[in-house]
Amino acid sequence: MHRTQKMALTAIMASLSLSLSILKLELPYPILPYLKFDFAEIPVTLVYFLAGFAWSVIAESLHLIGMLARGADPIGATMKFLAVLSMLAGGWFAKKTVRSTIVEFTGATLLRVSTMILANWIYFTLLFPNFLGYAVKLAGGIYLLYIYTAVFNLIHVGVSWGLSWFIYSEVNKRIKVHT
Repeated sequence: MHRTQKMALTAIMASLSLSLSILKLELPYPILPYLKFDFAEIPVTLVYFLAGFAWSVIAESLHLIGMLARGADPIGATMKFLAVLSMLAGGWFAKKTVRSTIVEFTGATLLRVSTMILANWIYFTLLFPNFLGYAVKLAGGIYLLYIYTAVFNLIHVGVSWGLSWFIYSEVNKRIKVHT
């Protein structure tokens, strides 16, 4: 894929991600309803497979900028950005060491889960300690809070990575895209 094609794909997918965010195409995680399964990750993850890591980071950065420009909660938008960026980076680092789809998925999962546990700890401990009591009450305990957060991120990687990989595979069968 040529640079111009990658640039166009990145712009289109960042716009699609922003549109999905604006439309709030998301599902609440039943255990912790403040966490949402957000379908806006899928276009950005698709950019990762079609154009590469750097372009997916640009797409997610444009998505973040667009959300902030539209008045999204800066902390929530940044947490979402961290989740997606850590997933992409984990996959990319794993792919650099072993060229295996399973290893790439595992790297994406491990880095996102660990990053978001740390980010949630910072959120609850340093930024908004008053919200911790509410979250612990929902989860049923402090350890369960972090376990449920990890499970949420594990499922989210499975959905975002899995659907994007499926779309990429189907596109690649038809037009032979190589990054």
